[in-house]
Amino acid sequence: MSPRSLVRRLAAVAVTTALTPVPAAPASRTHALASVHAATLERAREGAALKLEQVECRRVLEDFRDEAGRTLSENLARWDRSAADYLRMIPFLDGSSHPLCRGGRAELFAEMGTPRVFVCRSFADKQVRDPWTAENMVIHEMLHTLGLGENPPSSREITRRVNGRCQ
Repeated sequence: MSPRSLVRRLAAVAVTTALTPVPAAPASRTHALASVHAATLERAREGAALKLEQVECRRVLEDFRDEAGRTLSENLARWDRSAADYLRMIPFLDGSSHPLCRGGRAELFAEMGTPRVFVCRSFADKQVRDPWTAENMVIHEMLHTLGLGENPPSSREITRRVNGRCQ
């Protein structure tokens, strides 16, 4: 890639990132994950990235569309990265102070179209007990960062599709 092409791509990513609305942090501040949670998250993220290197798993990006009717593959193309590299790039932050985590209603969560995922403390236990499911949960949340909403499709339908595609 020529230096000029690289500068254009970096500028496009910077503009896209600058224009992406970022919702308020769960509790007025976002925090990096504690080391124990970061280690379990990284194992799950890397397992999920390896799954996304498989053609069948990547097809899940074609199974769903955003509110504008674009496939998630089309949204991923804006980032000029593979699905696995995009997943490795997005930040995973401590969500433990968010009501979804405190109420035990989530282990991971993301807002539609925002390239970041929040991690609840309970996720570490899930990853240790059931790494395969934890990896697929990471993929599920990545889909939300690419613009997938919920209801419809239901969270259960998204999970079913990820589990079916990403063995």
